[in-house]
Amino acid sequence: MNAGTDIVGNDCMVVDLETRHVDAATAAKRVRRLHQTPAQARCHKIDSVLRGNWPHEVKALLDAGFAIDVVPSFPDAGRYCRQGVVYVNDVPVAESASADDPLNPITSSRPIELLLAAGCWDRDVRVVDANDNNELARAAERCRSEGRMLVGPSGAIQAFAATFSRSHSPRKFVPKAPTLVVCGSLHPVSRNQIRRLGCPVHTPDDFFQISERISVLTTIEPTTTPRLQEARAAARALANSSRSVTGIGTLVVIGGDTATAILGDEPVQVLGNLGVAIPFANRNGQLLVTKGGGIGKPDTLLDLLSA
Repeated sequence: MNAGTDIVGNDCMVVDLETRHVDAATAAKRVRRLHQTPAQARCHKIDSVLRGNWPHEVKALLDAGFAIDVVPSFPDAGRYCRQGVVYVNDVPVAESASADDPLNPITSSRPIELLLAAGCWDRDVRVVDANDNNELARAAERCRSEGRMLVGPSGAIQAFAATFSRSHSPRKFVPKAPTLVVCGSLHPVSRNQIRRLGCPVHTPDDFFQISERISVLTTIEPTTTPRLQEARAAARALANSSRSVTGIGTLVVIGGDTATAILGDEPVQVLGNLGVAIPFANRNGQLLVTKGGGIGKPDTLLDLLSA
């Protein structure tokens, strides 16, 4: 959705500001503009492994008068915060496999250090520990009861949404054949998941027709660290190639930048989750599944598509 779109009634809206790869000033400007939109409650999502401009975005929110609780935990995905340090599967995030992200290297496992470096001195911002889902739920309850804005990954925002106690009937996921998997992420987790599918893998330079079951479209793994422009060009190439494929029943997109290149400002209706941080949605009649590059176990994709 475009920033500034009105929220009516009891609607819940998610707006992608695409701030990870822009400069800090541009990220802050987009955040200030978006959060002028009237809302009963609001959260601000950040990357679960602390990549991107989020400390500068928090400063923009503080400048706008919001009190902030940074809750950098998603226990179901192996992310949690203990004594001010963010861990990924018991490894400090700055020492994890995500630390050497070619476009957003992680410089500290302590959110407070990143916040102070962005200028959040003597401001109403707290970094809240949460080691498990019970602690995460308490953190979200406290945040809402005190009228603060929660800043955190999708697991923390899910905990905040649960404080509203709105019941809903889960939607059943019934895949529509054929399936196209588009992977632009270079994260080793997703690349391993692709290999374990055992399917033919195509690149944007290939001419191919989608199979009756599963086809995979991805980039060749680079031998050197790609620059930002190269990464964006690769994402656009994947998006253009995927658009040329007709008759897709289910589209699986791996990697946030790839999803951005494919979807742009196109709105989708989220229907539910297929696993931890793997939502599925209705994209104008087409089933859409999205997954972050570092999300899941070796057989996550195989199990999902086999089912």
